Amino acid sequence: MNYGGYSGKNDEIDMMTRSMLQIMLEFAAVMQVPEADVAQGKATPGFVDTQDSVALNGPPFRVLVTDAPPRNPFVGVQYDGRWFWIADTDVQSKYTFGIIMLLFSIADTGAGGSTPVVTIPANQ
Repeated sequence: MNYGGYSGKNDEIDMMTRSMLQIMLEFAAVMQVPEADVAQGKATPGFVDTQDSVALNGPPFRVLVTDAPPRNPFVGVQYDGRWFWIADTDVQSKYTFGIIMLLFSIADTGAGGSTPVVTIPANQ
């Protein structure tokens, strides 16, 4: 297997994967965006169908937005006075969310900066 463009070898499979940023931008393109945020220039409109439909017929990751706390969310977060959430009945979005979390955990190297060392002189 070869990462990148065409290697020219017949016995290799060439792959070009997306970065986590590219993956998140793809999901962001299909998110439900509050109309007030679009009108105020805070965001561009998403491409998601806001009608309730079977998750498998819609985007693979459906994040809904409401002003009131959602009933029975799988996950939810309040941001800027609104609730963004995934419905507990949306199996496809729950699966996709799990995959995203897995990708983030794989991408996390866990390497942090070294902690400072404090030296205290003992013989003075």
